Amino acid sequence: MTDRRRSQDYKQVSGYIPVDMAREFKSICAREGVSQSDALEEIIREWIAKKTGSNSSSPKPPRPETIADLVRANMTKLKRCGVKNLPALARGEVLPTPGDFAIITSALAIPEEERKMIWQKTFKISVFSDSNGVKVYKDSGGIKEDECKYT
Repeated sequence: MTDRRRSQDYKQVSGYIPVDMAREFKSICAREGVSQSDALEEIIREWIAKKTGSNSSSPKPPRPETIADLVRANMTKLKRCGVKNLPALARGEVLPTPGDFAIITSALAIPEEERKMIWQKTFKISVFSDSNGVKVYKDSGGIKEDECKYT
């Protein structure tokens, strides 16, 4: 995870808002398991897009390589999808079930090829596509049929 205070890619912004609004914002962030910085970044990105008609003025976040990266970058959007353990998923402490992975990537409209790459990077496994969906095999020297399926 990026240390935003020390990164040259991040800049601190500040302002003053009513006390009640600040308390509610902090409370929601804590309840949702989202950092205030992540929430503010999402809010400001949406505000800029609304004001400019596009979001091209802000740099695109780096492409997520693992499921933890994907969840961390989209925590607030994913809170509404019903996937449990999002904070633990974002920290890489637990891995999602194939069903949760499908929910996460569908909610974020991740293209199929990118889904496969993220799954592979996370589990360090082989992925094979056929007309029935995507079959996932553990990379243990030999391929074991249908060990885990993601369709």
